[in-house]
Amino acid sequence: MFGEIQSPNFPDSYPSDSEVTWNISVPEGFKIKLYFMHFDLESSYLCEYDYVKIEAEDQELATFCGRETTDTEQAPGQQVILSPGPYMGLTFRSDFSNEERFTGFDAHYTAVDVDECLEKSDEELACDHYCHNYIGGYYCSCRFGYILHSDNRTCKG
Repeated sequence: MFGEIQSPNFPDSYPSDSEVTWNISVPEGFKIKLYFMHFDLESSYLCEYDYVKIEAEDQELATFCGRETTDTEQAPGQQVILSPGPYMGLTFRSDFSNEERFTGFDAHYTAVDVDECLEKSDEELACDHYCHNYIGGYYCSCRFGYILHSDNRTCKG
């Protein structure tokens, strides 16, 4: 439901020529919120040398590099990354050389409840009448005089 991911050797400098991937998963009905407490990687054009790449459901959510102490647009800063579903992958890669000592990153993640009542689009409306969100799921109920159909979503008069 929550955790911490750090670059190899953190807070000491990370090794050259390494690649590590962490796969995060939380229960269905939750998303993953990821943010960085510390970020200090080699900066490069399009983050081609050293980087942290965040992916979910076969799409790249973000790629970061650079230092937070300098004002690079490629460092995450206060940005929060939210996964579309209950899975997220984080890959750290460093190239064969670092001219300076970079301390890497310290990331934290936590599961956040999906509010199915707010997130369902009109076409796939969660419930006919009333939708009640709870941690990890939702349930439907009907107005007075109607009964809930066996699909637990539609109301019959």
